[in-house]
Amino acid sequence: YITLTEANAEFDVRPLNFRKQHNKSADYLKLNPKHKVPLLVIDGEPLTESSAIQIWIARNFPQAKLLPTDPWLELKAVSLLSWCSSGIHPYLSRINSPPKVCDVPDAADSVCKLAEEYLSETFQIANDMLAGRDYFFDHFTAPDAHFFWCFRRATQFELDLSACPKIRRAHV
Repeated sequence: YITLTEANAEFDVRPLNFRKQHNKSADYLKLNPKHKVPLLVIDGEPLTESSAIQIWIARNFPQAKLLPTDPWLELKAVSLLSWCSSGIHPYLSRINSPPKVCDVPDAADSVCKLAEEYLSETFQIANDMLAGRDYFFDHFTAPDAHFFWCFRRATQFELDLSACPKIRRAHV
């Protein structure tokens, strides 16, 4: 949503209610049998996975400069997108719904505690990466958008991120 908006793209949003299992409806499963989000439908063709979607948006709206043009920096941006998808988001999901990752009775507090410890370390890494800058690159890019979503979600879970002032300044 953020990068489509930054790109000034025309798009429609169709929210899903996961608690009501809209993501498992027959219509949605036709588009995305993975029953996950995000999903971007382009000319009737579905594209899933945040990193792929971000790259598609950047390539189709180059004026938005959502990825660096230098090939090495573009790879570093893809690396950051992947880190958000595989290294941050799954731990936020654990906090949101501990039973999805551990069905041992009374394990929820432990699952959340371990996820919070990992996220604290991860956000500190990002904080260090943002030393002296507002964005991961010389301007706002797709990795900033994805990281912003992760950071916002962490604040919704009331994680203590007081040790990460550079993130708070750049991504709030």
